Amino acid sequence: MRVLHLSTFDVMGGAARGAYWLHRELKQQGVDSTMLVARKYGDDEDVVQYGGTLGRLSNRARVALDTLPLYRYRRTADSFWTLGWLPSQVDRAVEALAPDLVHLHWVGGGFVPLDLLRRFRCPVVWTLRDMWALTGGCHYSAGCERYLAGCGLCPQLRSNDRDDVSHRTWLRKKDEWSGTDLWLVAISTWLAECAEKTPIFEDMPITVIPNGIDTRRFRAVDKSAAKAAWNFEAGRHQILYGAVGALDDPRKGFAHFVEAARCLAGRGGAERAEIVVFGYRGKEALPDLGLPTRSVGWIEDDKALARLYAAADVMVAPSAQEAFGKTLVEAMACGTPVVAFESGGPVDIVDHQETGYLATPFDSAALADGMAWCLADPDRTRRLGDKARRKAASAFDIAIVAQQYRALYRRILARVP
Repeated sequence: MRVLHLSTFDVMGGAARGAYWLHRELKQQGVDSTMLVARKYGDDEDVVQYGGTLGRLSNRARVALDTLPLYRYRRTADSFWTLGWLPSQVDRAVEALAPDLVHLHWVGGGFVPLDLLRRFRCPVVWTLRDMWALTGGCHYSAGCERYLAGCGLCPQLRSNDRDDVSHRTWLRKKDEWSGTDLWLVAISTWLAECAEKTPIFEDMPITVIPNGIDTRRFRAVDKSAAKAAWNFEAGRHQILYGAVGALDDPRKGFAHFVEAARCLAGRGGAERAEIVVFGYRGKEALPDLGLPTRSVGWIEDDKALARLYAAADVMVAPSAQEAFGKTLVEAMACGTPVVAFESGGPVDIVDHQETGYLATPFDSAALADGMAWCLADPDRTRRLGDKARRKAASAFDIAIVAQQYRALYRRILARVP
């Protein structure tokens, strides 16, 4: 079985790393797996950069040109957008690699144009890692449900036109993808339910397979040693918050986290806890959270990130919309309980008061309740962390996830529904 993965990046960003880890594990399990990417950052010989060296420059140009039709609108800051209107010859590169099956991952930035799926000569598996395939162009809807009925009047574009670019893009998706040999995989139950409701994917098969992580790399270690490695103050609880664009992306819920931290501080938490933020690249000081706060910046090394997760006493992920929540699983694999809102992907990950705490969406005081509950009793915190590690290893290890994909590939290629 020869599988070709298409992804905008190989190891840059959470979605890309999820695709790359799957590719690598499939290789370990005997699958002939290759990746074709718009921009290659790693050194894996089985990852091919589309267009060679010039492909990197070409991809940058495509990202800029893809969004040109949006310049007539006064966009909000809610979501990244991809329209996929530019022509491409990616199908020729795919044909040259002669796969039995093409596996699409995150293809934002216009790497895969809307009409490309019809040109593939083999079945296509598409892992939905956000909402882009369901909408008229946004990667997350920010609570809008107009994608269920064709988009248009787009609130993210501040549009008053029913026939705006979001509606036209939505119609193109429905037309171009109808009748293709397409098999959908959603990384969470929530995302699968969203996909099942949209007419774009009417009657198409949808399977739920979660993101996978390497639980040998992300693992529990002695917490005292991990705290010492990060020079954390003894006797304090470290509350961890972080993500790509941790402060800049409204969807990541930093505003909720600020309110929750201040609420916790108002209960006397300042004497016992401190906030640790990762993923923030800005030079400006963090806002006052009511508790001692430090930023450890962007962390590219997985070993250092795993030690940070292990050093924390609780991880908080207050996203407003999250298709999965890979940082939650990484933290749990390192023996750290997680607090999140009971919404979206985290519902599949966190078992309430077993591996962490699911707070009422989107109540900052409830988020503070979750942090306080997880930290109130050291024995409870330890039990939560132990159960979190077991859940991550049993449900989200990349080897288990790869086995689920292999079974899906076999069903597709054998044409057994």
